[in-house]
Amino acid sequence: SKGSNELESLDFDEVNNAHWVDSCRREPRTLKGFKHTLTRSKMVYRWVLTILIGVGVALSAQTMQLLISIVQEARNAVLQALTDSASPAVHVFGFYALYNLSLAGVGAVLTAYLEPTAAADGIAEIKAYLNGTHARNIFGLRTVLVRFLGSVLSVGSGLVCGPEGPMIHIGASIASGVTRADKLYSCLRLPPSVLSSFHSDRDRREFICAGAGAGMAAAFGAPVGGVLFALEEAASHWSPQLIWRIFTAALLATFTLALVKARGNSGDISLAGLLSFGTSQSIYDMKRDLINEDGTAPVSAVDAPIYWWEIFFFMLLGTVGGLLGGVGGMVINQMEYWRPKKAWKQVLELLLVSLATSSAAFWLVHAMPLCRSNGSYTCGHADNWGEWCTGPGDNTTCVGSLGTCVNAASWVCVGGDN
Repeated sequence: SKGSNELESLDFDEVNNAHWVDSCRREPRTLKGFKHTLTRSKMVYRWVLTILIGVGVALSAQTMQLLISIVQEARNAVLQALTDSASPAVHVFGFYALYNLSLAGVGAVLTAYLEPTAAADGIAEIKAYLNGTHARNIFGLRTVLVRFLGSVLSVGSGLVCGPEGPMIHIGASIASGVTRADKLYSCLRLPPSVLSSFHSDRDRREFICAGAGAGMAAAFGAPVGGVLFALEEAASHWSPQLIWRIFTAALLATFTLALVKARGNSGDISLAGLLSFGTSQSIYDMKRDLINEDGTAPVSAVDAPIYWWEIFFFMLLGTVGGLLGGVGGMVINQMEYWRPKKAWKQVLELLLVSLATSSAAFWLVHAMPLCRSNGSYTCGHADNWGEWCTGPGDNTTCVGSLGTCVNAASWVCVGGDN
């Protein structure tokens, strides 16, 4: 069948013959042998490439987050201007929906017509590869670029998704690209590089496994989580040396991303990873902004204590979340039979989902205006006008009893004196 023709089996067996064993014999413990180890040892280059993979994954994650912020801030600036000019809510919603539809539409067209392999998050393909099945073009340059741009456009359009899943595939693709960089040498007619020794399926599997773990770590700010993901969910072929290399790549990805993000956060590296629950400031900056004029600080969610009896609610929340996740997975599997297969129908489906998401995000909040809480109260109370109420990304305030609060993807204040 067509599907089986696009799949290939990978050879993960280790080469073990007399010639290979003889070529891998250790050099005598002399200065010459030490120099040979540094310049030609495959082990040394494995670690060097692992470090490059970790840093490369972190930089790509930061680039994605920066582009998403630019797309969202451009939309929110226009929303703020429309709201400040007292434009009708229908006009504001029209711009909001069309902006999101444009972003989602471009991403859908790129995926459906240019590179269908870039659909979804790519984790299933990585699992298949690391367990011995190779599908075509899953780590190709066009696949990576379309998935990268598609993630920026889909997240920026307000769809209910995030960059965490695609970052795992992007990390694996970066690792795959590192092992293929020797093609650049042949194109430039340079001497053969050391990368030509990492063309076996076994070597590429180990680097791709490290890249997937680094992508997981960069997405969630959890290097140990990246190792556990690669260990439990992805690969079935393991060695102690591979565990250490994956941990190194995951640790470097997390630290490098936190270090880059710290430039705009007063040097604080506590905000590691791309995952954010509405927090764009470090804990220090959040506490500093909550200090009142008299020097006191209200009790807030930043440093609120967790009591022992709250553990039962966490357990209940986890149980309910697991059940809902299982039911959701079953529903999605059943819907696969009814979802469109043609490209133009897939684009139309995404546009309808984007319109429904934008409508819910705008009109539900517009019907229940409530500014963001500063930790102890909300701007919905008339006595609190004039306090900092618009969230970490906006320092404007609502002043006056006529002020009302509206949320159009970004917290904005309407009426009164801004």
